[in-house]
Amino acid sequence: MTELSALEANVRMPPMGHHSNVETEIGRVVVQLANPDFKFMCGEALTLEGGMGLRP
Repeated sequence: MTELSALEANVRMPPMGHHSNVETEIGRVVVQLANPDFKFMCGEALTLEGGMGLRP
């Protein structure tokens, strides 16, 4: 069995170490934002990409 290059390993595994689940990863953020504690937050763009933007 051959070892994977760093690039190949990076492509197979997301930077956060696991593949996301929409309900648990994004759903939790949506629930937090709906919380009254976030009533002062407006006009923000949240990027939920699990570190994919960090790839070379």
